[in-house]
Amino acid sequence: MNKLKKNRPVLLVVALPVEARPLASALNLKFHSHGEYRNDKFTLIITGVGRIASAISTTKAFSLNGDYESALNFGLCGSGNAKHEIGEMRYVNRIREMCTGRDFFPDPLISHQWKESAIQCHDLPVQDRKVMDFDPLTEIVDMESAGFFQAAVQFLPPHSIHCIKVVSDYLNVSKQSIKVIEALIHLRIPEISIFLERICRSVIISPPKIPADFQESVDAISKSWRLTKTQAHKLNRTAIGANLRGADFGLIIDNYEQVQPTSKTERNIAFRNLCRELAQ
Repeated sequence: MNKLKKNRPVLLVVALPVEARPLASALNLKFHSHGEYRNDKFTLIITGVGRIASAISTTKAFSLNGDYESALNFGLCGSGNAKHEIGEMRYVNRIREMCTGRDFFPDPLISHQWKESAIQCHDLPVQDRKVMDFDPLTEIVDMESAGFFQAAVQFLPPHSIHCIKVVSDYLNVSKQSIKVIEALIHLRIPEISIFLERICRSVIISPPKIPADFQESVDAISKSWRLTKTQAHKLNRTAIGANLRGADFGLIIDNYEQVQPTSKTERNIAFRNLCRELAQ
């Protein structure tokens, strides 16, 4: 029998007051000590700009209350693609920490309505699209996501860590006024509120699975490609996420079953491409 999870709060992490105000108002959060805004369901913190500030503040929040159900980094991002609409929401499925070249992978198991994107996390504002060109799979940039994720993953599993961004500019953030930015976030409050309620209403059930025939194919790819344990786990969780979102990924799996990498480099490229297609 399914049983409700213990009523634990969700940690909301934002960088700027302009990002916090619409959320605090919509969720009826009240100011408490340590710079937090809270109610019974949510705790919101404002970290300041940058991955280091985000990592420190996120770690501090967990040290003050380690019993969070989930953690969500919400805020603005820049886009290098002028075809993106200002104000559109993106769920982040890969975070590239630019100063180290490391990648981090949230595990999106809760259904959502947004497109998924890879994000680059920079230490300085990005104003030149060429900075993003070496990684063609990355569409958006910010300055906090990598610090937030590395701190949160010390306390929560990846499927309980979420990163959702609102496209605010085309790498020209200085042109956006506070009122315009706040208005963009206000327009997305209904969507983010629905997602937060899904987190709060989640239940303890048997681990999510994919159909048996697809699971066999995923396992066959892991064995044939000689994936590492970490890669095999990531592939399985990505397939589960695709299934929970209702994606028709059977053809993707079938196509990749025919791929036979002959080196670690080829394997890693094929692995990244497969995970990217499953996450779309």
